[in-house]
Amino acid sequence: MSYDLAVWEGERPADDKLAGRIFNDLYDRYLDSETHEPASERISAYVAALLQRWCDITEDSEETSPWSAGPLIDGARGPLMYFGMSWNMPRKPRPMRPASQS
Repeated sequence: MSYDLAVWEGERPADDKLAGRIFNDLYDRYLDSETHEPASERISAYVAALLQRWCDITEDSEETSPWSAGPLIDGARGPLMYFGMSWNMPRKPRPMRPASQS
């Protein structure tokens, strides 16, 4: 079992209703489209940061990845990323690689 998350570039929506409309518009434009637009630079950097901390499920031999599908970048198009996390993993994912120090 998993749950889905959406991350996109832009201003924070004023409320849940507006967030839903923005998400639906982005999903239709970027993920439910015949054309394949690569992930934006910011979304690609976000995916890279996630994968610095937790390995991609396609590389997970110890079953510690929180992602429910992979490669993780496959859920990223343009300014939108839509991805799943395993239901039981978000509470206990373990870093596979050291996180970047800011």
